[in-house]
Amino acid sequence: MARPLTGAARRIATAFAVVAALVVAGAIVLVVLVVIATQDRDGDDLAEDRVEQVAQSLADDLSRIREPIDAETVAAERFRSVEATVEPLSWSGDGDGGQAMIIDARISAAVAANSIGGYFGPFNSEGSAVMCYRFSVVALQASEYEEISCEGFAEPAAPPTSSRPSVPADAAQRVERILSTTPGTELADALRTEFPGADFTVDAVETPAQELVAAVGVSPGSDCVLRVLLPSGEIIAPSCDRIWLEPGGARLLHRAVHITSALSV
Repeated sequence: MARPLTGAARRIATAFAVVAALVVAGAIVLVVLVVIATQDRDGDDLAEDRVEQVAQSLADDLSRIREPIDAETVAAERFRSVEATVEPLSWSGDGDGGQAMIIDARISAAVAANSIGGYFGPFNSEGSAVMCYRFSVVALQASEYEEISCEGFAEPAAPPTSSRPSVPADAAQRVERILSTTPGTELADALRTEFPGADFTVDAVETPAQELVAAVGVSPGSDCVLRVLLPSGEIIAPSCDRIWLEPGGARLLHRAVHITSALSV
């Protein structure tokens, strides 16, 4: 006849039972995670997800508009994406008096068939999605958008165009030439001579690292060119945000110092 377990033996048996239960539970969770990770996905669903993400990103970007501008300019300057094709279909409103600008757009995305992780990895099929949205935009307010039907839209006769000035097509080459041939103390004057008129905003600084930084922008507008001449003679082209040239904004010098720090890492 089996002898009853002592208190110590019962505790050991209980501990082993708990450990075994945890191991079994962990194995079940692992199997579930593996199954989920290796599930095939429909390409159309992935493309639709991408379109929805692009629409959300557009709405977030439109919420950053600070000044009243016309809807066609907004459609021309803001409705683009590297993740999908964005096509403005119609636009109305000039943004005056707090009136909402209404812009309808078609967003399309395609996904190629793809297998990740070899034989046991997840697979997605080829797919595509086309969805249309209506965006309501008011300067200094969060933009709103909703999905609408793509039926009934006539193709616009021409893509939207911006009513705001832009920097000349050869502005980058002209700024680089001035940087290469002009002392730092004369750089701002040389830029002003090269880009005269009230539409242009220019700025130039020399950093503590003896880098020459030059920028040209337009006002009003979002176009700008930024170039940095390194002590080695190399000219680099960081991205440019028009706000760096605005009075009271993040001054070009601050950006230049940031560039210098990044280059020295």
